Amino acid sequence: TLQARADAVTSYLQSYINSTCEVEVPVVYNAVSDYGAAVNALVDGTADFGWFGGLTGVQAGLRSPPAVYLSQRVEDKEFTSVFIQGPGLPDLSAEGIQGANGRSLAFGSESSTSGHLMPTYFMGEADPEVVPASTIFTGSHDATVDAVADGSVEVGALNSVVWQNRVAANTTGGTSVFYTTPEYVDYLWVSGAAIAEDWELSVAEIAPLGSRVWPEECLDIHTLLTNAFLAATADEPLGAALLDAYSTVGFVPIEPNEYDPIYSTGCELELIEEQYCAAVPPNNLGEGTEGNMGDGKEDGMDTTSTAAISCSKETFAFIVVSVALGVIG
Repeated sequence: TLQARADAVTSYLQSYINSTCEVEVPVVYNAVSDYGAAVNALVDGTADFGWFGGLTGVQAGLRSPPAVYLSQRVEDKEFTSVFIQGPGLPDLSAEGIQGANGRSLAFGSESSTSGHLMPTYFMGEADPEVVPASTIFTGSHDATVDAVADGSVEVGALNSVVWQNRVAANTTGGTSVFYTTPEYVDYLWVSGAAIAEDWELSVAEIAPLGSRVWPEECLDIHTLLTNAFLAATADEPLGAALLDAYSTVGFVPIEPNEYDPIYSTGCELELIEEQYCAAVPPNNLGEGTEGNMGDGKEDGMDTTSTAAISCSKETFAFIVVSVALGVIG
């Protein structure tokens, strides 16, 4: 549940920061209404870092420069989407992604990374380019399956994890997969612009840097947070709870340019504001603690959570958001 995720990450981060840096920094949970509110929290400085789907993470990072990609789950490097067909069509498997060409196609949410953006990316990368006869947005992955099953559309694209859940529940309605995309990245932790300065001010008030020798990672909040996630292990109770809450075997670093396809396709679909798409994509988009997103010139679960951390002089405020009834990432 969302509350379980909040409890797990707040307890783990608080313990890691406090034990590593020998300062007491509470981590607290506050709810906001939706993805947009979480992105805005990062932008206006009321939040310092957050857990986002691929598209909303890129959006948040570009709007809050200099932002940093902190880490992602192991599974976030291995996301795929599936294209499914209705029971009345001939088997399209031999055609691959070209099976969607000239057919009516259903996406999930317009802002979904796995249910719209990345399927669109792979259709555009195909040779020849795949051009559906028509498209609709159903609002969720499950609704996409239902739309294909009842004949509202001929084919649909959705998150592979949700599809596997429908297969396990025997609720595919006679639909079947005719194409699975290559792997791509999705969810990630992103820090906003204000966190570094706020952390330095907070630490200076809690314990002046000159009063003792600080561990090097404690001097840079981006490094500290990234190391915290990377250090989570199932061998330790709080780490195990964090990994379980986020349905992962572990967190890993983000490689340079991993999120470029999301950036470029988001711009093409006008899901990223034009002012962030007018120039060449930032070279450091996705470089983790060594870079940032944007330069200030005119991004298999039944629910999705977006988290944002707000750091004042005394506390981090952790925000987790439930998004509708399906996966938006």
